[in-house]
Amino acid sequence: MNQPDPEFDPDPEFDPDPEFDAVHPGGNLLFRSCPGGYLHSVVLSAPALDGGADALATAVLRAAEVSHLRAVMRIRQEIIDAGFTPTPELPTPADLDAAEAALRDG
Repeated sequence: MNQPDPEFDPDPEFDPDPEFDAVHPGGNLLFRSCPGGYLHSVVLSAPALDGGADALATAVLRAAEVSHLRAVMRIRQEIIDAGFTPTPELPTPADLDAAEAALRDG
């Protein structure tokens, strides 16, 4: 089995940021995103698979949306901090609030 190279230093731009983590209320599903909104990883525990395909699909979509929007909010803030106005197409904090509410509601 190949071992990771201890000298390898991946680009930190693609490291997950815990601020972007989204955990489904059941605790069996975690989405992690990187700066820029890129998906880093998905972690499922065995009980996540017990709820059926429809429930799992809904949980995956909701957790993914929250993780992505948390990363996008950082981008939005960077645009504002640079003195610019985000385009209307860029999600807003209200979009994140709605996604977080949907995730909480399961």
